[in-house]
Amino acid sequence: MNVYDAMKVTLLDCTLNAEQKIGRAASICYDAKTDGTSNLKRAIHCKDKGHLATLRFAYATVNISGISRVCSHQLVRIAHAGILQESQRYVEQSQIVWIDPPSLQTVSQETRQIVSRLQNLSEATYHRLLDDGMKKEDARYYLLQQCNTQLNLCLNFQAWQDMLKNRTKKAAQWEIRAVAIAIQNELNTIAPNLFEKIEP
Repeated sequence: MNVYDAMKVTLLDCTLNAEQKIGRAASICYDAKTDGTSNLKRAIHCKDKGHLATLRFAYATVNISGISRVCSHQLVRIAHAGILQESQRYVEQSQIVWIDPPSLQTVSQETRQIVSRLQNLSEATYHRLLDDGMKKEDARYYLLQQCNTQLNLCLNFQAWQDMLKNRTKKAAQWEIRAVAIAIQNELNTIAPNLFEKIEP
């Protein structure tokens, strides 16, 4: 399965009226008016002019599911993020979904069959080890990094801007880019003046 079929980003929690709250918080910097129109203009101005510290006054938490462990390793390196990931130590991997890169379709059928056998062997080995009494925390060593996982990721808006800036570009790795675009589009629903919608 490729990530476009499996991956899902769900907004779990966020600062309500985030653009207003950012604009109101930033008013102290300018001794400015705090009516709704002024707050919105100020929030947009701060983003456009690079006064991104003001964006720390709003946050969003998303759930990201149906991604590979390879992709999750890129996400867990994000500085200043609150991260909780499904644990292979405690959660038995009974419903493994293998996330295949689209480039798998460019190799020969024979090579794809080898990949399929490797996936089946990895999963069978994992379950055999559990059946033989090995703990999940040790059996997970024999799972491929393309097995699916999920995590919750919480950042303030400045950190989201920083995280999304490079990962939504076409040069980004395909899976992290798909995740980043989905996150950006989810954030667009709560703060459309701060996060533009991006076409995949």
